[in-house]
Amino acid sequence: MYEPPGLRHLREMHLLYLFRGHEREFVYIDEDESRSTTTIEDIDALISAGDIPPVLAVMPGLTSLDGRKHTTGINADNPGGDVRDGLGTGNFWDFLVDDLMPYIEARYQKKLTGGLRISCGFSLGGYTTALISTAFPGYLDHAGVYDGLFMYDDQRDTRSDTTDEVWMKSPVLDTAYGPAESRTVKQLSPWNPAELIRYADPLALEEIQETMFWIRSAAGDGEKGNHDRSEYFTSVLRSNGITAGFNRIPLHPEALHDWHWNDRFVKLFLKNVFEL
Repeated sequence: MYEPPGLRHLREMHLLYLFRGHEREFVYIDEDESRSTTTIEDIDALISAGDIPPVLAVMPGLTSLDGRKHTTGINADNPGGDVRDGLGTGNFWDFLVDDLMPYIEARYQKKLTGGLRISCGFSLGGYTTALISTAFPGYLDHAGVYDGLFMYDDQRDTRSDTTDEVWMKSPVLDTAYGPAESRTVKQLSPWNPAELIRYADPLALEEIQETMFWIRSAAGDGEKGNHDRSEYFTSVLRSNGITAGFNRIPLHPEALHDWHWNDRFVKLFLKNVFEL
């Protein structure tokens, strides 16, 4: 967790949740070779320069300690029993919405009373941000996603009209959704933000519409990024009356799926949020 400078003397601050995989990723300069600063260093610099108001940043870990087992923030289907993994029961959704968020709200209650609730996610963390915005509707004021690994409705890849190879067949997601060979669309539906929007009852949709989404992507798709998934999810938002703050999806013609470009997105996202 990152506390802004001068916390003791602040009357008000805003709450930001950052999601990816391991919490280390937002503070480790060598997470990949693209970085010259980290996400938290950038946020600290923005606050110190007066470009954004004070923000409390919470970075929940969603993966095993070695980063190999991904839960994506849901109640994992197959967390395993090795305590050294750091996954515990694997009930990460329950932990986030029933334990962590209420604790943060209570711990910093006086300073957060008038503040915004914001989330920003990268890749699988972008999926988690979208999930919180739709399965826990009305909590977030703003949701930012860089190159998010969004699910398609019914797990049908709209580009090829075939089963989504990533969400239905990737072994990387075995911990969260069970072995690929036995994974079903029905099993994933409660955790699918696109379906949660499309099939929401009027009251739930009204609550989802309270969140403003800010989505950008890498310039490419497939192994180079998630441009097409970002375009798809943005179209789902707009067709259901949900505000998407950015009109152009690629962050930059040279944007890549790496930490340098994600960190650039975080700065752009936060500046836009606080300029409104």
